[in-house]
Amino acid sequence: MDARAIFFVMSVVACGSAFGQTQTAKGKGLPRVNPSHNVVAVPTLDCRKLLANDVRPWTHSYCNELDFSMQDGISHALGRPRPSAVVLEIPALGTAEAKAAGVSCSEGRVIRRVGNGWEQALDRNRNYLRCRPSNDLPAVSIGQ
Repeated sequence: MDARAIFFVMSVVACGSAFGQTQTAKGKGLPRVNPSHNVVAVPTLDCRKLLANDVRPWTHSYCNELDFSMQDGISHALGRPRPSAVVLEIPALGTAEAKAAGVSCSEGRVIRRVGNGWEQALDRNRNYLRCRPSNDLPAVSIGQ
């Protein structure tokens, strides 16, 4: 056999084994992970409910600082945007005031109306704005 015949036989064998490998990869495979369904919620403290009957003013500021520190640390560890240091009083999502203003509070975050949807509001440092509902109506969750 000359060199051309040997090369042809080896290339046919190599192509056959490569074709066999692609054919064994058939099947459904592993299910894909949807990142929006596997997001861990960043916990928050409701200092107004926890300290409703406490008359010491320093406990309220301590609770608010602890809440910010906890959210900041968890957001940083999960690689998410960090919270802003300020907490705003914003109407709850689904109320008439929120619809009129185009800004609402949902799950402790300020969201604003953009076109036909909602967008999370950020401060100048690209930290998300935190809020508490200005009225005592339950806030509606966006994801549900």
